[in-house]
Amino acid sequence: MATGLYRSIHTQPQAVRELLTDWDGPTQAAEKLVHSKRVLLAGIGTSFHATIVGEYLLRLVGIDAWAQRSFEFVNYPRPLHSDDGVIVVSHRGSKLYGNKAVERAVSAGVLTIGITGKNSKMQGPELIIETVEQDPSSTHSISYVGALTRLAQIATRLATLRGQSGLAARLEQGLAQLPVLMENILAREDDVRQIAQEAVAHHRRIYFVGAGPNAFTAPEGALKAKEAAYVTTEGFELEQAIHGPQVAFETEDLLIPISVKGPAQPRLADFLLATNEIGSRVWLVGEAPDTQTAELFNRDGWTRFAVCDGVDLLEELTPLVTVVPVQLLAEFLAEARSTNADSFRVDQEAYKRAGTRFRI
Repeated sequence: MATGLYRSIHTQPQAVRELLTDWDGPTQAAEKLVHSKRVLLAGIGTSFHATIVGEYLLRLVGIDAWAQRSFEFVNYPRPLHSDDGVIVVSHRGSKLYGNKAVERAVSAGVLTIGITGKNSKMQGPELIIETVEQDPSSTHSISYVGALTRLAQIATRLATLRGQSGLAARLEQGLAQLPVLMENILAREDDVRQIAQEAVAHHRRIYFVGAGPNAFTAPEGALKAKEAAYVTTEGFELEQAIHGPQVAFETEDLLIPISVKGPAQPRLADFLLATNEIGSRVWLVGEAPDTQTAELFNRDGWTRFAVCDGVDLLEELTPLVTVVPVQLLAEFLAEARSTNADSFRVDQEAYKRAGTRFRI
């Protein structure tokens, strides 16, 4: 029987298609935000990862954007000014600090926009933009992709309002290509299942590494794997991985670099060459940075999983496709470990009791 996580992952292409038929909310948001001197984005967990990608998308079109965890937005706040805009991202609108972030922004009298799922409990923002039906799995996937799509739509409309018609066209064209790219990835899910089964069979520690807009695809991949399969894994920004963590990587570990065309590729090539010296196993999501590193994938234990080869996709949009194989990996790690990918471990008494010790 398919898990809720599995069904959600496979529903994503059609969900993106449907979101792209509705530009009313994103257009209204852009018309309001275009007058903001600065935009702050707040979220928790996977929603925080969405705000980071949102920051890159808004910066692409010239907006001074800053992503912050909702807990910090509330407890360690940057000052809010009357010409600021705030975007709060939340799956269900039910989290303690997501709601407190909305309350703080509204109380400060600044423009507040919410991005959340359908039938959300979110209240207070001047404008609420719905994404998708509530995710059936506690290991959220489709709601993340839904939030990224809405953020990209807002960036597209902002580009138009700011006179960047060429950039707006590239964003809109890129968004239109996403469903087919996702379907191409999903058609190769057995390749991902094989990676997961091998990792579980050999008890591998797993490290995700990404840069730029995909710097947080790495911790998102690690988060999904932890939530679904309870494995030992971590996600690093590329340069941070080089500055210390790399010395902890062992030959039996699995490294998952995320590689798309952009300024980070030469540095990623350095990272792959160093990893080759250590001897860790590698599953590259994306394209090899250059011809020298491409040859490394002839060695045992090194494989590559294509996501958007040959497609002219803005780097800021690539997190919408690079996340799909790492979501699949989480599902298949859970399958291989016989864990419940949907349960958030409340089916185990100790973890159920632990959940009563705090309000999320």
